[in-house]
Amino acid sequence: MSQPAGLDRRSFLRNAGMTALVGAVGPGAATLTGATGAGSFLDTPNGKFDFDTPYNRVGTDSVKWDQQIRTYGLDRLDAGMGIADMDFRAAPAITKALVERLQHENWGYLDMPRSFAESIITWNKRRYGIDINPDSLVITTGVHPGLIAALRAFSPPGSKVLLTTPVYNGFYSDLTYTGTKPEESPMKVVNGRYAIDFEDFERRISHDTNTFILCNPQNPTGNCWSPEDLTRLGEICLRRRVVVLADEIHCDFVTKGNKYTPFCTLPNKDIVRNSLTFKAASKSFGLAAMKCAWFFSDNMDYVARVKAMNKADLTTLGMIASRAAYTGGEEWLNQCVDYIDGNHDFVESYVRANIPLLKVVKPQGTYLSWVDVSQVIERIGAKEMAAEASKASGKTVTPETIVERYLVKHARVQLNQGASYGNGGAGRMRMNIATSRKTLELALSNLASALRSPSRSSAI
Repeated sequence: MSQPAGLDRRSFLRNAGMTALVGAVGPGAATLTGATGAGSFLDTPNGKFDFDTPYNRVGTDSVKWDQQIRTYGLDRLDAGMGIADMDFRAAPAITKALVERLQHENWGYLDMPRSFAESIITWNKRRYGIDINPDSLVITTGVHPGLIAALRAFSPPGSKVLLTTPVYNGFYSDLTYTGTKPEESPMKVVNGRYAIDFEDFERRISHDTNTFILCNPQNPTGNCWSPEDLTRLGEICLRRRVVVLADEIHCDFVTKGNKYTPFCTLPNKDIVRNSLTFKAASKSFGLAAMKCAWFFSDNMDYVARVKAMNKADLTTLGMIASRAAYTGGEEWLNQCVDYIDGNHDFVESYVRANIPLLKVVKPQGTYLSWVDVSQVIERIGAKEMAAEASKASGKTVTPETIVERYLVKHARVQLNQGASYGNGGAGRMRMNIATSRKTLELALSNLASALRSPSRSSAI
């Protein structure tokens, strides 16, 4: 939908800012301290850092908040729960390091300090037992530029890239940029949990399939792949000469009782040598705007080939923020992960008790909830409306897009429509729950009200 003309930005920021200052609280504010039917989750867990006070992001040109307000022509948005970044204040160690560097008022070319690479290597060794060869570590502008460099190195234009779907929709833009084509292997759903269809996965590999993008943990389904899953994938790719590109950017967010297994720690070193791993501090510490990431491999030939395609124009502030995160942000992150785990519990309990038209299963990892909205699609006639909208516009409109619009209009909550995550995303929405629990409850309360008796006539 296009941006409405004549938007008074000053008035918009003033009004929207006042609502966001108290957690973007709208008409459902009274529910914040009321009974939810799911127990009380609003007490801030014991800890040094405050994740429970809503933090106002409106007016900062945030994609998650401001872009949605502009896109839908709203005077406010009660909860931006789409794009995958967090609503929390940055770790104090990051802010302190940035403020100190800002005292020096010169921004000439950056000479990458050895301490940055050391902070990455130390962090991964301490938390995950990963031994990174310093000579194999390559800094890049982001995981996307790193993956694009790898695709250019191994997958010529016109060739296929294997994906297990539904999967992070950003991968499709990387493929478009490199002129490659997605080869989608849909996952199976077993008792609400996704699982890889290994037979289908191997059948999808042809003579022009050179790379597989592994998402570990999987976005948006929240799977933390087991060593057995990863080994079986790795064996197939090694045997069929398909290079594994492991995007492990969500690795720090694992829910209780689950474990993240880095692909590079598998015992079969031939499998590991057939891979590269891509990471960043951006998801773990909310640093997407800082444009700083890295990749590595035990295969120095692979590293050299990708490095030759990697043009990284790094920012000084990005390096400083990431280094500060790795050297001084661990206590903050540990508490953040625990808080988000509690958010996942809250979402699962609240939806079960209050929103019968939705279904969710607590994920093993990430701060994303993969929501089944198939009953909503049927109730509001989203398939019929999508077909009509597609015919009228000449562009494909999915039922999930209709649901997205419905929820923005009636709940003032924006979620990402599931069809954009590839084969298997139909009937789903992705909800980012990395926000204050007060804002989260407001969002769920709004959704419950909007879906109590949804109407076809008021769908969009």
